[in-house]
Amino acid sequence: MRVFFLFVLGMALTACQTLTPQASRAAGNALERLDSALAGDWDNHEQVKDSASGANAGTAVAIPRLRESLHRVDSRRDGSLWWWQLESGDAKAQAKALWLFLITPTGSDDRVALTPYRALDPVAAEAMFAGKQKFRFDAAQWAELAACAQTGAWDGSRFSAHADSAACSALLPGLGASAGLLPLRIALDGDMLHSTTFADQARGEQARIDARRVRWFTGWAAINGGGPRARAGNQDWHMQKDLRLSSEGGRIELRWRDGAASGYTLELERVTYPERKLHVLQLNVIEDASGQTLDYVWADPVARAAGFNLGWLQVGLNETEPDKP
Repeated sequence: MRVFFLFVLGMALTACQTLTPQASRAAGNALERLDSALAGDWDNHEQVKDSASGANAGTAVAIPRLRESLHRVDSRRDGSLWWWQLESGDAKAQAKALWLFLITPTGSDDRVALTPYRALDPVAAEAMFAGKQKFRFDAAQWAELAACAQTGAWDGSRFSAHADSAACSALLPGLGASAGLLPLRIALDGDMLHSTTFADQARGEQARIDARRVRWFTGWAAINGGGPRARAGNQDWHMQKDLRLSSEGGRIELRWRDGAASGYTLELERVTYPERKLHVLQLNVIEDASGQTLDYVWADPVARAAGFNLGWLQVGLNETEPDKP
């Protein structure tokens, strides 16, 4: 622990000596902007759906679903420490990786470095990420992957950074199954996080994941026991008050009052209709047996509430705060 403290102190003193006051302010501002812009959950649900038709026709390669969570866990004199969790695939075949990133000034104007660390004790790292244990950085419990550090800068409202993939690839054998989900490039542009991992490179040099910032909605549903064919006057209503859906393909089963599945699912997603130049937040009602969408409603993509009344089914949703890590 003492060795790491002296190393950090040495970096801080070196930075003070090499950065001019103007460059130091620029680097600090770049870090502050990145700290504010990165935090949250990200999901490429729309990209996956858009690629599915080409993949089915054999004209394109299917793009995997990727969910990313980035949360700052500590602020230090030399920069910020971040959790970066990546989950790829579905519940049946899911790959997962958890990295700790140190974001620091590079000593060159307003550029910053994002250096990944691998947990030597993955179980303890998962417990800290989930909030089951208090986060405490112990250098002896982490392996620094300096060769995989990304460096980048802001260009107006867009931040981009990349690592030397050739140098980083030398570390792959020691990273195990999580190696494929190590980020090599990122570009942050508003509510879109474009990232490339080792696994993405198999789809081509320019392949990337286009993930949108996730918004969370909670609310209620009232479903009539008669289903879509319920007759007027049927008062057999079943209330469900625990709805929680993400804006990027979040789904939840509708259930009867005894907890049994009703056979219908709600889905909330961002959808783009290019031919109409239309971007919407869409709420779908899906029939579980067929997988077909029975009905849907649109809302403005930045709407803070959504809902409908189909007669047999009523739903109300409001935007809420994300869960704290």
